[in-house]
Amino acid sequence: MNIHLHQHPFSAEPPQVFEADSLALWLLDHYGETPKVTVQVFRGEPSAETDITGDVRAILEGDAPVYVVLESPGDPISILINIAIAVVLQAVSTLLFGGKDKPIDKANRTQESPNNQLSDRENRVRVMERVEDIYGTVRSIPSLLMPTYAKYINHQKVEYGYYCIGRGYYDVEDLRDGDSLLSEVTGASAEVYAPFTSPNSGTPQLQIGDAIIDGILSVRRSGSVDGVTLLAANQIELQPGAQFYFYAGDGPGVPGVIPAHPQDIIYQGEGQRRPNFASIAEAGQTLTITMSNVYRELLADGGIVITVDAATKTYTASGPGSGGFFNAVVDGVSMLIVTAGNPANGGTFTVVSHTGTTLTVAEAVVNEGPIAGFAFQAQLNYSGTRTIAGVESGFVRLVGAQWNPQVYPLASTFDAEVPPVAHDTGLVATITIDNGLSHWSDWYTLPETDRTEVWANTVARAGIYKDDGSKQSATVDYEIQIEQLDGSLNPLGVVETVTGSLSGAESKERAETLEQITGWVGPARVRARRTTLFDYDFEGNVIDEIQLVDLYSVSPVTKAHFGNKTTIHTITKANADATTLRRRELNCLVSRKLPIYDGAAFSGAFDADGLHVSGTIAATSKIVDIIAAVSVDPKIGNRVLADDVDMAQIWATQQALDAWHPEVGQFNHTFDSDEISFEETVNAIANAAFCVAYRQNGKIRLALDRPQSTSVALFTHRNKKPNAETITRKFASESEYDGVELVYNDPDTEDQETIRLPLDGSYTKLKKVEITGIRSYEQAWFRANREYNRLLSQRVTIETETTTDARSLLPNSRVDIVDNTRFKSWDGEVIAQSGLTLTLSRDVEFLPGEPHSIVLMKRDGSLQSIACTAGAEPNQVVLAGAPAEAIVTNPTPDDGVRTIFSFAADVARPAQAWLVQEIGTSDGQYVRIRAVNYSDDYYAADDEAVPAKASVIND
Repeated sequence: MNIHLHQHPFSAEPPQVFEADSLALWLLDHYGETPKVTVQVFRGEPSAETDITGDVRAILEGDAPVYVVLESPGDPISILINIAIAVVLQAVSTLLFGGKDKPIDKANRTQESPNNQLSDRENRVRVMERVEDIYGTVRSIPSLLMPTYAKYINHQKVEYGYYCIGRGYYDVEDLRDGDSLLSEVTGASAEVYAPFTSPNSGTPQLQIGDAIIDGILSVRRSGSVDGVTLLAANQIELQPGAQFYFYAGDGPGVPGVIPAHPQDIIYQGEGQRRPNFASIAEAGQTLTITMSNVYRELLADGGIVITVDAATKTYTASGPGSGGFFNAVVDGVSMLIVTAGNPANGGTFTVVSHTGTTLTVAEAVVNEGPIAGFAFQAQLNYSGTRTIAGVESGFVRLVGAQWNPQVYPLASTFDAEVPPVAHDTGLVATITIDNGLSHWSDWYTLPETDRTEVWANTVARAGIYKDDGSKQSATVDYEIQIEQLDGSLNPLGVVETVTGSLSGAESKERAETLEQITGWVGPARVRARRTTLFDYDFEGNVIDEIQLVDLYSVSPVTKAHFGNKTTIHTITKANADATTLRRRELNCLVSRKLPIYDGAAFSGAFDADGLHVSGTIAATSKIVDIIAAVSVDPKIGNRVLADDVDMAQIWATQQALDAWHPEVGQFNHTFDSDEISFEETVNAIANAAFCVAYRQNGKIRLALDRPQSTSVALFTHRNKKPNAETITRKFASESEYDGVELVYNDPDTEDQETIRLPLDGSYTKLKKVEITGIRSYEQAWFRANREYNRLLSQRVTIETETTTDARSLLPNSRVDIVDNTRFKSWDGEVIAQSGLTLTLSRDVEFLPGEPHSIVLMKRDGSLQSIACTAGAEPNQVVLAGAPAEAIVTNPTPDDGVRTIFSFAADVARPAQAWLVQEIGTSDGQYVRIRAVNYSDDYYAADDEAVPAKASVIND
């Protein structure tokens, strides 16, 4: 391609024209990782339509014949463009050179699926989070597509759930509720639906138990309803005209029945508590007493004589026992006086005052003198409103004095069967309490505008029955009112009433679900009440409490399916098998089904939406199939496979992995974060299989980390930037790790297991390693040994900057790098050749008795090592054989630069071997390399027999 560079937008100079094979590489060469000027890149001549500055993919593809690059140092938006270019350069560097291994950090679980959690694995709604992308085989804890809801069928609670396993097609097996197979849970059913089908359309790919008749509905549970007890009207209101007993304050009480009471009280006799004060009254509330006048006769001995004084309107008692005859009278009340001998002396009078022996009334008295045959009756009427000071079982205490203590003195003894008063009956009264109680529940609003149905679950948890020695049948009726609301949630007065009934003769839970399709669509409010009165007259126990436990707003779901997702529809009965499980979650073993690559073609294909449209797909954990799948997936890679992925090279890598061990080329993981890029996804897949992903010639490839007998490149002071090399050596100390702890998901235990090395436990500090996608003991064993052996053998790190020769390197390449940090190093160029004698650009030294060799770099960058002996001069060596290609001693345009060499004793040669870890750009002329010392010890366990799992994992 041609790249036209305009160095200033107002410059009159013609643009500089460059030829390049890659736009991205040219940008790296020309500007480095951080451009010093603002750069805009156009595909063709500049225009808004051709501006690709922020389009990473377009810059990477670089498939246009001409690109125009504008530099504008004074542009006020330069910082934004610089950021865009930096993103482009970082992406190019990562994809081209592999970068640092970047496996997914499973400790960062802010958006994770329950599949990836270490504990508390339960089905949940993952609102606004990425739909799971499962590759390989995992134990899936499906996410809820809707909140579960419950209905009652034949008094049995049934829970409905609809779950999403993940995007794509899966083989689903071993479906469980907690630890129990769903097929073994009585009454449970499950139906698994492939993508583009659902309970609203299509046939399940797997069915367990009976068919589920219901489709998918939008069911929203009211959070205001959670066990609302529905009381009968006579359970919240005192029985009208019942008998009550009134006690004045400062009473001594009755042991075991009524405590000493400094305040006046009203007492409900045994058998009169309908309902009990304690269940309907609270301190601070008011009560109203309504009663008729009651007259009670004053008790006196027969020897008492009553004398009347008409002038003073006074009655006087005399004779034996008369000293306290009028003590029970209350001033201001009426007295009914009956005189048998002289009726004119009797009548109803208002008490003005009294002493123990005298009574003065307000009305005129007709006759005077002694009265023969008399009866005095005091009027009682406690009608009025009082305030409750406290409540206890069977009585209330009142605020302030309410009545005279002499009216009804307490009996000296108390019998539960006899009212605790001086008379054999209480006072008949009607008492109402201002407690705000109603036998209607509150109104509960269902605001959904698309609501068409109302469901209500009513339950008698303790059963329904009457028991007087044997259980008898009982029935409780109730009703539910549904009122239409307008758009502002105001009631419109349109009410529908639904009735229900629960019956039984046993202590087993009784329940039912009322389902009402309303005559309108939209918001509603709902309330409920019990219509059957409580049977207080039954001589035995009555158990008939009912509760409104669930209220649902139900709307239709018109979608035929939910796209490219595998889903599960379930019914689970809440029986003993289901409720006593150790872990309450739906889970299953799932394996992603993908087109299988055979080295030449794929077995099947999906369309752009993910629908399986041709060929066959099958469960696979092989990285060759998974990398292809994520690359073409529109929501992950969105790449063109033929253009962006070197399938032949990845297939060859898979074959090499399978030849090593059938488990090591596998990947099994759930991608659940929407923050992971395509590049990070591919790197995670590659990393699990001992590879690094990189891009070469525009295509994604894999570099397998395996033993390498020879190096692929040589870097000496002749092709390195002067004074740009550093070597870091580390030595074992107590502060460093001396062991490895690798955690992986084991398919046998379906739990996270740990491999700790060394096996004898002689470590003091463990380095924890968690590699995404490993679900095999064998794969974990090999990886743990790799990590442990690197911990033991990786002691030297080199960072250097080289010429552009390093661009041909791949991640995990073995290279020879001469240590130019030392005072003496034997590397340079060949300046002359005479037969097998080479004259070098510097003197070299031979170690006595040791074989030596010289490494020559060919024109294509590859290396040849040839044994040699000392020549006649210190800068001469004699080759043991002819080099593979002509040595360049006098550079020409056709031959290129002089041949580069590295000389060393064979015993020292391994010190020049390095394993490339990172490659990046330094500036337009140099490439930065970071490498670690190469050692065959890294791979010491690769070909050894894998020990039995029980001998490695035992805790």
